[in-house]
Amino acid sequence: MSACKDFEELLTLHAAGALEPSEEARVRAHLESCAACRSEAASTARVLAEVALPPPAPKMRERMDALPQQALGTWRREQVRQAFRARTAGAVLAAAAVVLVVVGPSLRPTGVTPASVSLPASPSSETLSDFEQWASADPLGEELDSFLAEDDADFWAEEAEVEPSASELFLNLNSGETP
Repeated sequence: MSACKDFEELLTLHAAGALEPSEEARVRAHLESCAACRSEAASTARVLAEVALPPPAPKMRERMDALPQQALGTWRREQVRQAFRARTAGAVLAAAAVVLVVVGPSLRPTGVTPASVSLPASPSSETLSDFEQWASADPLGEELDSFLAEDDADFWAEEAEVEPSASELFLNLNSGETP
């Protein structure tokens, strides 16, 4: 005789004491009416009794019960340490900021004022033509031209003596003469 297929797993859980109260009542009701399931439940209970660990000693039970409290206490201590470190770091940074605010102005060299930068009132007030005029402005143009004019004048004079200009070449080729 074998146990009912629908109750095989439930019988093992019943022998282990791992059923919910509603399932436990259902299995007990079935065991009253089924001899095969009763014998299967009894043999499973014997096997589980053979392999089950002995109940813990009272001292071990106290340790096991205190374990969640110890873990919680350790976690809380670590949280407090982290909060203390964060507060300490914040206090050090705040003290450094106060020192900079108090001592900072005295560290500036005397007689030197910071350059003032003038920015336009609002970027949207500029027009496209104002921007184009600003972009085309060459503040060093005249100075650079006068500097280069002295050196380039000699260079271009030498070039003019050595090589004919493009217009001269073009005119000479049309007329059949070579320069």
